[in-house]
Amino acid sequence: MVNYLNQLVDAIAQEQHDMAEELAQLSKSVDHIKDIVSTQQSYAGANSPMEPLNISELLEDALRMNAGALTRHQVVVVRDYSEVPSVMGDKHRLLLILINLISNAKYAMSDLKKRPREMTLSVRIIDETTLQISVKDDGEGIAAENMTRIFAHGFTTRKEGHGFGLHSCALAAIEMNGQLSAHSDGPGKGARFTLQIPLTPVPLEE
Repeated sequence: MVNYLNQLVDAIAQEQHDMAEELAQLSKSVDHIKDIVSTQQSYAGANSPMEPLNISELLEDALRMNAGALTRHQVVVVRDYSEVPSVMGDKHRLLLILINLISNAKYAMSDLKKRPREMTLSVRIIDETTLQISVKDDGEGIAAENMTRIFAHGFTTRKEGHGFGLHSCALAAIEMNGQLSAHSDGPGKGARFTLQIPLTPVPLEE
């Protein structure tokens, strides 16, 4: 009986620990979402504060916020992260873009049945001046006639879509002095969305 009670106490303690960790992660996600909503509501030329960022951790945060949908759709995530130092950036605008791009990539592969659903996240430094982040999917692709309209306000190919997501992402990229672009070889051949922003190293402490 004593052994049983000791094991029960250990099991309850572990369960409480796991619940506390999950609650902390949920709280973090809610805080991020609140900040992102606030950012969207204040787009009219307002500048958000720059802060030191670990880009790999930011990508993982964006993946965690899409974790439920990615799991349900059995999406395999491939991480192709080059080594990038901590940079100064607008955390909430970057999260806004990453969460939207990951969600869109998942949706683009929702009808795939005969091959795995694979999403590739890439991080690169270009010419030592530009931070490049891309999200690639193997989904439905983009028709050539839609490539010039993909970021337009209100444009969408989804039945239940509203056409605000990519438009908001493009605005966020511009407000960070960067750009968001898309490439696809056509319907059924997937798509890659690429964000490029100026690389701003974290200042050395004096």
